[in-house]
Amino acid sequence: MRRLLIAVYLVFALAVAFSYTEDLPEQIFLSNGNMISVLGKNIVEDSEVCEINIQIPSISGLKDKPFEDYLNATIESEITDYRTQIEEMAQAAYEESKTSEWPFRKFSIYVLYEAYLSDGILSIDMIFSEYTGGAHPGASRRTYNISVDRCRLVALHSVLDSAAAEDRLNELITGVIGKREDLWPEYFKGVTTDQGFYLKAGRLCVYFQPYEIGPWAAGMPEFCFSLGELLKQ
Repeated sequence: MRRLLIAVYLVFALAVAFSYTEDLPEQIFLSNGNMISVLGKNIVEDSEVCEINIQIPSISGLKDKPFEDYLNATIESEITDYRTQIEEMAQAAYEESKTSEWPFRKFSIYVLYEAYLSDGILSIDMIFSEYTGGAHPGASRRTYNISVDRCRLVALHSVLDSAAAEDRLNELITGVIGKREDLWPEYFKGVTTDQGFYLKAGRLCVYFQPYEIGPWAAGMPEFCFSLGELLKQ
């Protein structure tokens, strides 16, 4: 009986050691007297087929509560769906490895986020990364940009608000890309309607996915410029 209890304790201890959820530090922002908070949870799990370390942000304090609930549910669903997809791939690869000459290599899932508030825009900037075999992991970046006053998602063209500002942005990005040897200048045709971006400390930062304008070694290139300078008439 004693040995059984010890065995049960060890199994429980291992499960706790490799599966836990903790709250992340709360971030507080002020916008026109309105207090917005972003509180995240960090889920860490480890099994023989997949290692998981994901952060899920939750926004509170927006004036439009139904929109806030929709936004939080959308972000959590996106992360959950991503996790489920990779876990299913991992389990399938693990089962296949039992009858294959190739050894199974554990999969991994990572989701990290940062939150910023600048010029009335709350940006939730997320990095998704997974290892599913091969020479290197896959990665992508996704950002939700929310107008705090209007309680709606905004695209880049809404922030720039004019063709002249967009032209200035394209010229600046083209100039920087042209000076870097690790990027492909011919691949940049101008910012798009669904261009990834975020705002931080008065600066507009535009980013690109791996392979979009450069090789994997270039990562996810980003270019930051003063928003005031871009918007000047």
